[in-house]
Amino acid sequence: MAEQSTVNFIEEWQTGAFLIVLSVVVGALSVIGLGSVLPSSPIVILGVFLVGTIAAFLGLSFIIYGR
Repeated sequence: MAEQSTVNFIEEWQTGAFLIVLSVVVGALSVIGLGSVLPSSPIVILGVFLVGTIAAFLGLSFIIYGR
């Protein structure tokens, strides 16, 4: 019984880590993709990165967890 809960814990941890890493990658890709369209102000770049990361996190968590 303890082994099964440890396996579930590791599986959930890996899924969460994958979710966070993939969200950051999508945020970076959104900055790269919109870099030629938007002004090169650091505030704008940070805002695009944060919005892209949050949107990716919400979308991927909805797909993975269905909530």
